Amino acid sequence: MNSYYYRLTNNKKTKFIVLCIVAIVIIDIFILIGNVSESWIMPHLATFLQSSSLGHMMQILLIWFLPIFLLILCADSYIQDYKTGYRYIVATKKGRYSYYKTMLLGNMSFSFLVMVACLLLNMLIVYLVFMNGEFDKGLSPDLSPENPLYTINNKMPAVTNVVYIIIFGFYTCLCAGMATVLSWCFPDIKYTYPLSFVIWFSQILGLNYSLAMIIQPFNEVTLEAFVFIFFRSTILFLAIITVGFMYKVKSDEV
Repeated sequence: MNSYYYRLTNNKKTKFIVLCIVAIVIIDIFILIGNVSESWIMPHLATFLQSSSLGHMMQILLIWFLPIFLLILCADSYIQDYKTGYRYIVATKKGRYSYYKTMLLGNMSFSFLVMVACLLLNMLIVYLVFMNGEFDKGLSPDLSPENPLYTINNKMPAVTNVVYIIIFGFYTCLCAGMATVLSWCFPDIKYTYPLSFVIWFSQILGLNYSLAMIIQPFNEVTLEAFVFIFFRSTILFLAIITVGFMYKVKSDEV
């Protein structure tokens, strides 16, 4: 795994996408600052996943097109191996199972670490910039007393932000895994990229049962809806990853 991480961290495309993600979460802060009219927004409502900036442009860019970012970051590394024939060398040396397992777990864990680190950086900065913020967007703790999830979130805002960052990191991890196995089964960017986007976007679509509802803190989604969306999306991604991994290990002749 260390050698695979070394390969990723020394890849120019990987470095470029990491910088792009950092830029997106930083630009969102400047947009928020530009939105200020009378008072600073409360810091826990200024984090990237809260989507408080006007137009939500940065959130749309990163969240909607997440699989594209992840494919360039690391998940399409197999396509390069396939075209150059490098997969034959590594798979022969390490074995098919080890080769695919390392790539899958490496891409998933690397994507998780990058996304969580970038969002924690965003959170740290907004808590400093908006330290004295008082504007609560009308999201008072007693707005929805019949919703225990909303109440708990508002009682522990800092913890809630960290938890939702980890949740989004988890789905980033699953999205990277999904994109990775699709690159195995369809080792061509004209198939892998659209398929990954369509599958991911199918979970983002919708109002009441969109995956976006459970990655945004301090919204009014109910606990029942949260659990339903969480398991529906998680099962879908895990099913694709599991089937793709088993198929590729068994069918790939090297």
